[in-house]
Amino acid sequence: MKVTQRQVVVSFLGLLIAGSLPIIVILAMAGAEPLTIAAAAGSFVAFSALLWAYRRGWDRARQLTIVIFTLLAGVGMPEPYVSQEAALSILVAPVLALILGNPLYVLGSAGSLMLMLIGRAGWGGVYAEPSTLVAYGLVVGGLILARLVTDTAQHAAEKERARAEEERTRAEQRAEELDTASRRLEEELTRQRALLMLVETLETPVVRLAETVLFAPVVGHLDARRADALMKRLLDAVHGQRVSTMIIDIAGVAMVDTGVAAAIVRTVQGLRMLGCEVVVSGISAPVASSLVQLGVSLGTIRTVRSPQEALSIVAELN
Repeated sequence: MKVTQRQVVVSFLGLLIAGSLPIIVILAMAGAEPLTIAAAAGSFVAFSALLWAYRRGWDRARQLTIVIFTLLAGVGMPEPYVSQEAALSILVAPVLALILGNPLYVLGSAGSLMLMLIGRAGWGGVYAEPSTLVAYGLVVGGLILARLVTDTAQHAAEKERARAEEERTRAEQRAEELDTASRRLEEELTRQRALLMLVETLETPVVRLAETVLFAPVVGHLDARRADALMKRLLDAVHGQRVSTMIIDIAGVAMVDTGVAAAIVRTVQGLRMLGCEVVVSGISAPVASSLVQLGVSLGTIRTVRSPQEALSIVAELN
């Protein structure tokens, strides 16, 4: 369970307030001096006021609690625990300073308490003995070292936590940047696919000349990509529109080689498999010469000089 500094301070002040009440009752029943009872009652009021102030945000209530408790311990310590016998209760104030303050407050509380007790004993007594001072110094030194070790570990943990938080923030930023870049890339790919589809449509347009006749002019160089796109587009058009005749015009093809001729033949074969008659128009003299020189034959493909002749043939057939 994680306990915060604020919870510790509030709980400790609550214990001091709760412990003051039985002390006041015990002192009153034991017939203690009115000044002693008043001091105990004053401590109850002081600790209550400090708790109220601390819960409303006054952080210096912690340090003031250490000072008041040290003064009460130094002034209120009864005999014979001032000049004759050493009491373990002298460690309560340094421990309180360890919980509520820092090593400087531990040293200040312990030194002030010891000076007050030695002063009350006439600058002598049990607390002035070297053995008592050494033992007291060792205990207080141990408390200070323990607090230093705890503070160092806490600072290291906070530093590590801050570093981990920074790394997490950076990772989230990188993830967000990658996500944004991914979305932008996907949008760019979508636009590019749309542009490619538009280019393919413009490269191989299909125009309806009659109810059952489509016309597809081919312009420019016909490479492998365009040949595949041409075949797919014409097959889709014939299948979707259920036409009986397709006129493919290659007048705009600047050069015909074996690859172009093979692409045309494959396209015609595919269209015929769908029950569509194919007429190729626009074969110019240079193109025909190239085909002859290459030894390429269009086989049984019907060819005409122009789309008009193709339409005449289609009209005669219908």
